[in-house]
Amino acid sequence: MLQDGQGGSSNKVLDYVASIPDTLEYKGEFGAELILFLPFVNWLSRTGLLGSRRIITYRGMKCFYDDLKALEVVEQSGVRVARQPKNRLPCLPAKDEHTLGRFGPCAFHIYPDLRRKFAALPLQSRVAASDRPLLVIHNKFNSEWNSGPINFIDPATLETIFSTLKHQFQIIYIRHGAGQRNVAYSQDVDGQMDLGDLEVLERHHEVLSFDALFAEHVAGGGQDDINTFKNKIYSRCFYFLSVQGGGCHHIAYFRGSLMVILHKRGHESKYAYSEGYYNFLANPAPIRAICADSDELMRAAALFTESCVIGDRVHLSDKARQIIRPFLPKVNMTGKKIV
Repeated sequence: MLQDGQGGSSNKVLDYVASIPDTLEYKGEFGAELILFLPFVNWLSRTGLLGSRRIITYRGMKCFYDDLKALEVVEQSGVRVARQPKNRLPCLPAKDEHTLGRFGPCAFHIYPDLRRKFAALPLQSRVAASDRPLLVIHNKFNSEWNSGPINFIDPATLETIFSTLKHQFQIIYIRHGAGQRNVAYSQDVDGQMDLGDLEVLERHHEVLSFDALFAEHVAGGGQDDINTFKNKIYSRCFYFLSVQGGGCHHIAYFRGSLMVILHKRGHESKYAYSEGYYNFLANPAPIRAICADSDELMRAAALFTESCVIGDRVHLSDKARQIIRPFLPKVNMTGKKIV
């Protein structure tokens, strides 16, 4: 199998293309779909190899594929379940996102410009009317690696972040499963749990709930498509505070951004945040600050007030460059931290 940009000879490439089936069905987690499957079918589309092929994906994902030159894009119902690389679609040129980037970007991947695509769509929402820059806070609270919740922003930290930043930024808070479950997209098998973040939201009326915004959007006649709505918001946002996981991978597609990431555990610290896909999903790649705990997250949150957006990308002030220094993803190809 072709891996991580090592295309081999012309004959090997032709043999590989001939082995790609007419139906490309993705099964697995949301994050891996964005990192391994979406750029592959985008490459097929750009090279004229998708026109006679069908894409089968999960409910709520069609917006990521609707501009590709495919025979058909079909959404399947069902719950997402994590799959080991060896059990993923055989024709994928790269099957393991955690090693993707060791030899550079995959030659059979083309990463779509999601900011350009979704910024072209209208957004009728309170978000569009705000006179403050947007700050999206993406949280989660579910079982990870059969160990319970690990990577999440706790209520006390949310309280401090909201109090500190809500007057300078229009904060939008996202945690899927925090309120009423949405059945318009396929969810992971690891169920959502009660975090207590809704009580924090109730104390900060200036902070917008993504769930409430989407409900207003649908009630006003908008399309019941949560990923399209989210992508339209992300395309207008340059400041993101997120936690490790697939939702964070999604944010990394939006060029020119600043990402502050809470990462307590996960393989991304080995390659993804530095040499890996966080460095080439978008151009320019987001500025990334990686935090190991809540104290570091609060220190790094000062980056938002010490930066500005110029020419569709975030620029750090001299003070921000000092703040971010200990949080930059500094690893080498052996996974050892560079001092």
